Order: sequence, then structure tokens, then C-alpha cells
Amino acid sequence: MKTKALTMARSAVLAGASAMPLFATSAIANESAAATTSATTDVNHQSFDTDFFSQYAPQNALDMVRRLPGFVFDAGSSARGFGGTAGNVLIDGARPTSKSGGLEEALSRIPASQVARIEVQRGAIGAGEAAGQNMVANVVRLKNVSSGTWLVALRKFGDKKVMPSTEGTFSTQLAGWETSFKMVTFFKDESREAVIDNRDAAGVLQNRQTEHRLERNRDATFSFDAGRDALGGRLQLNGRFGFDSWYGDTERLGRGTGPSNGPVTDRFFDDHNWEEYSGEFGADWSRTYASGWKWRMIGLTTFSDWTAVDDILLEAPLAMPTSSAKYIAKQKTSETIFRTTFGKNGSSSIRPEFGIEGAFNTLDSSLEITQTDGGGNQLSYLPPNPVRVEELRAEAFTNVVWQATDKLSVDSGLKLEISRISTSGHTDQAQTFKFLKPSIGFTYKANDKMQVGLKAERSVGQLDFGDFASSADAADDRVIAGNPDLKPDRTDRLEGTLDFQYSDRGALSLTLFHEWKQDVLERTILPGGGQARANVGSAKRWGLEASASIPLENILKGGLLEIDVFAKESSFLDPITNQHRRLHDFVPLEYFIDFRHDIPNTDWAWGVEYDSAFNWHGYFVEEFEDFQGSDRWDLFIETTQFLGVKMKLTSFYTFGVQRDRHRFLYAGSRGGDFLGTEVSRRTRDTGFLLEVSGQF
Repeated sequence: MKTKALTMARSAVLAGASAMPLFATSAIANESAAATTSATTDVNHQSFDTDFFSQYAPQNALDMVRRLPGFVFDAGSSARGFGGTAGNVLIDGARPTSKSGGLEEALSRIPASQVARIEVQRGAIGAGEAAGQNMVANVVRLKNVSSGTWLVALRKFGDKKVMPSTEGTFSTQLAGWETSFKMVTFFKDESREAVIDNRDAAGVLQNRQTEHRLERNRDATFSFDAGRDALGGRLQLNGRFGFDSWYGDTERLGRGTGPSNGPVTDRFFDDHNWEEYSGEFGADWSRTYASGWKWRMIGLTTFSDWTAVDDILLEAPLAMPTSSAKYIAKQKTSETIFRTTFGKNGSSSIRPEFGIEGAFNTLDSSLEITQTDGGGNQLSYLPPNPVRVEELRAEAFTNVVWQATDKLSVDSGLKLEISRISTSGHTDQAQTFKFLKPSIGFTYKANDKMQVGLKAERSVGQLDFGDFASSADAADDRVIAGNPDLKPDRTDRLEGTLDFQYSDRGALSLTLFHEWKQDVLERTILPGGGQARANVGSAKRWGLEASASIPLENILKGGLLEIDVFAKESSFLDPITNQHRRLHDFVPLEYFIDFRHDIPNTDWAWGVEYDSAFNWHGYFVEEFEDFQGSDRWDLFIETTQFLGVKMKLTSFYTFGVQRDRHRFLYAGSRGGDFLGTEVSRRTRDTGFLLEVSGQF
């Protein structure tokens, strides 16, 4: 199934939750063998042993989680803090402490041969590790087992070079510690082509450009975790160190108003590069007492150092440098978290949890812009003028799960958050915020195959520290001012859920939701005239999320169809135009269809992965952007027949892919006169990926 995630932002902020004890008792038991049954049929409690996943030849626990019927994997978020970033998968009954790599990295460190079973709990999960989720998976590992995985991949797009990627994991006991390690290197070269038309308000072509962009990724990460019994409980350590980079050369050749292969009249070139170094270290200690209460303490610190550079050259006419510019953006971030909880485990009808969390976050940001003429003479200079943002935040919370009857459970919670955000540099300012965040949910088990739920929750968003400082988009010629007067947005959400498990591999999950938002953050004009994000009013957002796993045994033995649908709508009164519109950064409809056929009595499988066409809507002060993506088809074939390893060949963008970017430009603001459009019609090369992987 598709991973539940939000994209198109450098720091996505997701509403999260914490908590879950019901798996703890069985998870910490010393497992020596997998369960004998592939899957249970009780919709509330299911257990899938390794035989259930064998036809997919999984290499790690992440591969297995993604094959759970009706389960939409939520990797959590990268938001600040710990309690509000939880996903919906536990490892041995506990949530991994790591944030930087998140759940995906923690699960991919566990070889499939080390998994005893995966348990799935639906309904009121309870206090502890994943409260607020209505469906949670728990990966139960075998103990005292040494094993590992390896993967070598070759990737090629179009006429670009074949680029390798490698991955290795190893789990073993070292000096009494249960340890696991993972090392990844990733290299990718690809390109895109585009034809860009600029038209005036009457639709008359003013200028045409052809664009070629070469993109290169160079990434490497090392991560580990280690656990052992200590101080009457369990101590878990984790760490991660990473290097991420992206290098892009964008060349636009002006063709006047002629055809896209006509004579070149001018040239725009942007050499855009960014690099980021990051690290993390965490410690987690927990102890379960004979009374059934569990005490847990978590400490975590992270850092990142990010630098982006744009070198821009304009030649008009061609080969005659007219102007150049250099943009240098830098950001250094850090976060330190302490969290402790005390909650009731076991099967009692009332299970409370109490806890506190404190966090200290920092951002140091700067933007330097230099502009010169064709002769190298400086025309303007914006010095770095560093901005520092600090946040000191504390949260006290309680969660209570009440098993009212055999069929009805109630999950309630209350959080009190106090934070102080201060800025220095361009302006010195501090703000203090206080929020009360209640939640309540009801889950009713209609029968052994179906359950329904209803939940109401208030959440508070997190401010993007980058919005406090100036930033720039050199390719689109946008400079965004910093705004020190921001405050978090608030969301009241009402949702209903339905989970129906109609066979071992057949399942349907449906969520309907409606949100009422206050202090919405959108781009607008500040009183001083600058363009920046600001709190501009209220909005509504509603929609549905559906996921289905459909075995095709009656039609095609070994066939499986998986469908995910995300449909939503929103309404917001735009202060610039005084008209209702959708929220910024909004995709109304997406759906994904995956078909897989494991050919009976063979070691071969093949399949098709389909991503629907989509429209992304963005609202800026002086423009509206409609980004249209065509549908995408990926094909794959895989086998375990040769040499005892898994081989998989994937074709990306098999039938081509089109990405059209429509910019509607206005004078001064979107409330001003319409100036015209810029339409960029982009295409990408078909790509191929060969993966060879194994276990030891």
C-alpha cells in the first residue's frame, strides 16, 4: 500500500499522536519461532507470521509492513518534538526513538529473517506509544539472532550514466547489546526537458524558451540502534549521521516567438546546488512494573547544516553576458528533547497515561544576494544579516482508554502546551503561546470483520522557522520576507472511520473527515509592503481517504490489486482578492493502483504500479500556480530463482510522463491586473532500475 505522507515542502508538518501498550507484553517475550498461523480473522487483533509474506520475498520489516492488507503505512512526521510525530508502526511494542530517519529507516534495519510476526491492532489503541491512531502494526523480532541484508542497485534515466546505489544492514549481539546497523549510498542522475511559453493577458505569445535541466543526487547515511536490559528496565540507544545533496543545472534558451527548434536569441543559466549534513543521537529507557504500570524516559538531540547556492547568468543577446547573480542561503538547526511517560499496560478496562515533554529548538539562517552587470560590476548587494530563532516548549498530557464493553472502547486525551519563540537579528522579538488540545474517540466493533470509529481532536500546527527569515527562489525570481509576528494555526478535526477485513488478504479502510482551521498561514502582503507568510483568517478542509486490498484468486490465481484514494476539498476567503479559494499547497484528488501477480508454482512475479494524474494548486502574492501532472505507469518483474537472491527490474515513466506548470501572473498582487501566463511543459526520460538483494 502507499505510504501516507505529505510532500512539496522541505519540512512537512503532520498532525501526529503518541501511545500504545497493548502489544508490550507479547512483544518483549523471547521469541524462538514464528506463529503457525499465517493470519487471524478478528478485525481488531490480527497476527501475520512470516509465511504470509513469503510470496513477496521481503528483505526487511519495511517490505513486510507494506504488504499488510488494508494497512496504510504512516511514517510519522519531521515536526519538532517527539509526541506529535508518531507513525503507526511499533517495534517490539515500542515506538522507535529516532526522528531523522524515522520509521522507514528503523524498519529497514530489521532483516526479514529476524521478524517473528507482525501484529495489527485496530480500534482504541491506548496510552503509550501510538495513541490517536486507529490502526497500529507491531513488528515482533526474534531474539539472539544474527542476520543481515544487502542490496546493489543500478539506475539509469534516458541517456544518462548508469548510477549505482548500495545498502547493507546487520543485526547481532555485541557485548550483551542487541544491535542493528545500516549503511546506504545513493546516486542518481536524471534530466528533464521543457518548452516554456510566456503570453500576455490577451494570450499572444511574447517569448518562448526551451529548458534542459540536469539533476544529480549524492546521498549517504549510517544509522544504528542498540538495546539491553539496564537499571531494572530496557535501555535503547540510536544514532544517525547523514549527507544529502542535490545538484541541478538549468539552462533556458530563448527562441523569440519562433518554434522550439528555432534560432537561439538569449540564454538563462542557473547552477543550483544544495548540501546538508545531519546527525542524531537518542536514548530511551523503559521499565514495566509488576502492577502493570510502565515508566518511560526519552532523550534525543538532532542537528543539521544546510547550504544552498545559486549562480545565475543571463546572456541577452546570446554569448553576451548581460547580468549575473549569486544567492547563498544557509540554515543550521538543532533540537533537544526530553520526554517521560507513566502509563498503565495490560488488559484492564481503564488504562491511563500521564506525561511531560520539553524541547529546545534553534535555527540560524542567512541569505546573501549579489547582483552584477555583464562587466562584473556590482549592481546591488544584500548582506547575509543572520537571523536566529529559538523555541522553548513544554507540554503536559494525559490519555485514558476505557474499554466500556466488549464492543465499545473510548480513547480520550488532553494536552497543555506552552511555548516561547524568540527571534533576533533583523528584529528582536519574543512571543509566548498557550494551547489546550483535547481529543476523544469512540470505536465500535460491529462484528469479527468490521469496526467503525468516530473521533474529534484539536491540534496545533508548528511554525516553520524558515518563515521568520528571508528566503529566495532564484529560478522564479521570488524573494520572500521574514515575518517575526507569526503564530501557530489551529485545527479542529472530526473524522469517521470504517475498517472491514473480509479475508486473509482482503481489506477495506475508509476515513471521512472535516476540519475547521483558524489562524491559517498563507502568503500575503505585510503592512511594510513585503511578501511573506502570515496568519490571515480561517478555513475549512474536508475529504476522504480510502484503501483497499483485493485478492484476485477467483480471476487470476496469485493476483492482488491494491487501491488508495485521497480526495479532499477546502475553502478559504482570500484577503488579497476577497474571494473564496482553495488553500495553498493543495492537491484535490490522487489515487494509486498497484497490481501484482505472483505466478503460481514459480519463483516469478510481475506487476504494474499506476499513479493518477493530479493538480497541485499554489497561491502566491503576485501569481497563482496550477501544476498538472499526467498519470504515471511503472512496470516491474522480479524473481528469486537464480543464485538464491532476489532480482527486480523496474521501468519508471514507462509510457512517458508530462508535468505542465501554469503560472498566472498579476500586477502587484492577485487582486491587480492580469499580466499573462508562463506555461512550462515538462517531460522526463524513461528510467530503469535493476535491484539485486539478499540476506545472510
